[in-house]
Amino acid sequence: MNLNELFDIYLKDLKRRNVKTAARIVQFYKNDIMSVLGDREVTDIIRGDIASLLFDITDRSPYTSNKCLSILKAMFNLAITLSYLDVNPCTNIPRNREVKRKRYITNDELLAITEQLDHLVNRKRYRKACNFIKLLIMTGARVGEIRNARWSDIQDNMLVIKEHKSDRLGEDRIIHITPGVQKILDACERDSEFIIGIVSPRSVWKMISERAGCADARLHDIRHSYASWSLQKVNLSEVGNLLGHRDVATTQRYAHIHKERAIENANVVSNHIESILRN
Repeated sequence: MNLNELFDIYLKDLKRRNVKTAARIVQFYKNDIMSVLGDREVTDIIRGDIASLLFDITDRSPYTSNKCLSILKAMFNLAITLSYLDVNPCTNIPRNREVKRKRYITNDELLAITEQLDHLVNRKRYRKACNFIKLLIMTGARVGEIRNARWSDIQDNMLVIKEHKSDRLGEDRIIHITPGVQKILDACERDSEFIIGIVSPRSVWKMISERAGCADARLHDIRHSYASWSLQKVNLSEVGNLLGHRDVATTQRYAHIHKERAIENANVVSNHIESILRN
């Protein structure tokens, strides 16, 4: 059995366990692992082979290297469970140290970004990406939440997302549709079941952020910035509710927030962001 064949079994196991990040894992495997180790027999792969691969990936992206290590470790653990191997060759390979980074978009940068969005949204090739980015700004949603959002998920002025990063407790992710969000939705093309219909606006974001003078800002930094803008108007626990935090501690902290207050907060924050853009 070669590594590609083991990955096929691993992928079936991920789907059996309904692991939400399966598509992302496939992407990492195909982009960073398959070309180097995919055709190798599982029993012939040693720790040095994996370490060498990870060193090469680290030169490009320490984060990607860590993700690949996690994937390979899980694959080889499955191989041990299935009696294909006795020892996991990923043991004793250290992870890269990851520095947590938060970059907040300033009000002036937001104005410059919006100016670029308004300019590019009229060009068909950029329209979906621009609407994607606008929804990220106005909702604080994760990229995956907007990517997976379907028209059928819209219910009673809410975007109800069932598959999301923090659904360990089986709760839906609720994004309240404010007038500002509705305006963006009205501008989206209904040419598929998905509201946006593209995987990521990353390339367009790179172009826009460079033109806006904030090239170091990442797509996920929009979510951090939404939290920052929100804190100017609502308290910390209520911001967590708007962002859809779902670990046990945060769920308990936000349990007192009712739907009506969440809708009110969503509108307050939406109006605040729009006021920034009007000034």
